[in-house]
Parts: sequence; C-alpha cells; structure tokens
Amino acid sequence: MFDDEFQALSPINFFQLQFDCHYLEPKGKLSAAKYALPETGVLCGEDKFADVNIGWNRDGIHMLVKVNQKIVESTYPDVTRGDSVEIFIDTRDVKTSGYNTRFCHHFFFLPESVDGHQAGEITRFRTEDVHELCPGTELIVKTTAAGRSYQMQIFIPIQCLHGYDPDQFKRMGFSYRINRREGYSQHFSVVTEDFQVEQQPSLWSSARLIE
Repeated sequence: MFDDEFQALSPINFFQLQFDCHYLEPKGKLSAAKYALPETGVLCGEDKFADVNIGWNRDGIHMLVKVNQKIVESTYPDVTRGDSVEIFIDTRDVKTSGYNTRFCHHFFFLPESVDGHQAGEITRFRTEDVHELCPGTELIVKTTAAGRSYQMQIFIPIQCLHGYDPDQFKRMGFSYRINRREGYSQHFSVVTEDFQVEQQPSLWSSARLIE
C-alpha cells in the first residue's frame, strides 16, 4: 500500500541549485570553461549526453548546447517527442510562487526546422499575470552537425525576456530539458518524472549574473 502512496524523488530535489553565469563580451567565446554549466546527471539519476554553456550580457542570454549523439528527428508542436532543447528562465528568480509569473519563460529550440518552426516560446500561465509570448522569428538558433554529434548556438534577445534587467536584478531562475527522439531526456535542476518542470519555477536553479 505504501509503495502506491509515496513517490521516490530524485536526489536533485533535495537541493537548491545555484551557479555563476558569467558576462559574455560581444566577441567572447562561449566555449570557454567558465561558461560551462555544472553536471547534475548523478543527482538527476540520468546518463549525461550533452554539454551546456551559458553566458549573459545586456543584449540577452547566449547558450551553446553540444549533444554527443547524432540528430534523429525533431517534432512540432509536441517538441518533447523529438530532438529538442527546452529552456526555462525566470528573469526575477521568484522562489515563492508555485506557478509561472509574468517573469517566467519557456522556450524551445530544434536542431532542424519542422514545418517552418525551429524556435519559439510556449510559456503557459495559470493566472492573468501573463506576458506576450515572444515570436519565434526573434529567437536565434544555429545548428552545426559533425558526424555522430551536433551543437546548437542559441541566443535569446532582451525583447524576448520580460523583466530582464541585469543592472537591477543580479539573479535569474534557470533550468533546461534536452530531449531525444528515442524517448529520454537530460535535465538540469528539475526531473520531469518528479515534477512538471514547465510549471514549477520555484524549483528552477538560481543563476547569479557575474559581471
């Protein structure tokens, strides 16, 4: 009876994850080691198959995602069924809300275009506290395939980040989910089997914006 009533949680759920997100100069190299996100595969109970780097500046958020497997197939509109990268950002890092506020964002990026879609915002809100969704045409993604791996250069501009003001707010909430066509994912701070990552901003990690 007790096995049916209680759900086992991943170790990551017992930590409040924080990391330093470093400033990226206009011509800086995001591949530098200081931009690499910490590995959380052991805490999430997952095998790591991708490396993620992130940097910020006043123009927006830059990311480099290196997937150590070849592209199989992307899907749309259900991006979770295929090869995709989902990014979750709270520009004010609010940890007291159990639902998305107007500062929360859920973006998706595909390694290849599907029916003209390769990036977009799909944030869902439970209240009237909403913001206008960013058009996919304003998000930038460039994919480079190399044999049995590929990498995606991603840029989320400031106009797509409601409330983004690094001069006044030195933290942001952040998480990601990288999906594979074969049916498995790599998470950063919230595991899908435990929680609805897209609806739980209080569980996203805290990124300290370091100048």
